[in-house]
Amino acid sequence: VLPVRAGFDLWAAFQRRDDAGGKRVAPVLLASEKLQRERGILNSALTFKLQRDAALGLPLQKRLYNQLKHELAPTRRSRTLWHHYRALRKFVQRTVRKPVARFKFARGLTRVNVMVRGEQAPNPDSRVTLDTIQDQFGMPRASLNWRLGEQDKVTVRVLAEVLSVELERLGLGPLEACGWLADSSTAWPVDDTVGNHAIAGYHHIGTTRMSESPRTGVVDRNCRVHGYSNLYVAGSSVFPTSGWANPTFTIVALAHRLAEKLIGDLK
Repeated sequence: VLPVRAGFDLWAAFQRRDDAGGKRVAPVLLASEKLQRERGILNSALTFKLQRDAALGLPLQKRLYNQLKHELAPTRRSRTLWHHYRALRKFVQRTVRKPVARFKFARGLTRVNVMVRGEQAPNPDSRVTLDTIQDQFGMPRASLNWRLGEQDKVTVRVLAEVLSVELERLGLGPLEACGWLADSSTAWPVDDTVGNHAIAGYHHIGTTRMSESPRTGVVDRNCRVHGYSNLYVAGSSVFPTSGWANPTFTIVALAHRLAEKLIGDLK
């Protein structure tokens, strides 16, 4: 949690905005390559979020978001409703969000939390397997066994320490770190009030990772499965590591790259 005097203006500086070309951009604080090397941490980013007391539970807009995005059946009517909601949400964010947020912050109804978008270290103990439970079509459901390691937690701890030192240097006071960061275990608490996706963002990455050898991965540099001449994989499962940013653009780039290779081979 940020000190009160460092809070609102820092939050406002890192909100999404339109750049000179009319594109939406979102500033973040990045761990430099030098810091990553010196402290042995992962490639991660920091941003800021206004947060009310977690004991109050999910606010109405968060409950509405979760219901519309995750609980409605994927029908045309439901998707239309979701797109209308997104348009309204963007309008509110661009017009009235900042003055309302300033009002709540000034009255102590919210504080500014630091949010970490972190790369996760590749972990062979994490697995996606087929479950014995079947879906409505008789297909086995995917079973996710997701493990977090020591380096993942150390990365967040180091980022918190570095940011706290910088805040003190600027005369804004130390950062109040969450108590679980000092715990020696690799357990991560999940707080549904923190973000729309409190942990991981549901990006399953690395299950068919790219490598030069079948000893360390599943596909080669051309996304071809080792040992097969005509089996390819295009998706985030081929990423050797996750990085911190959303994976979609990289997935699309890999798919285009693979398509161009296959077309060239066929010719």
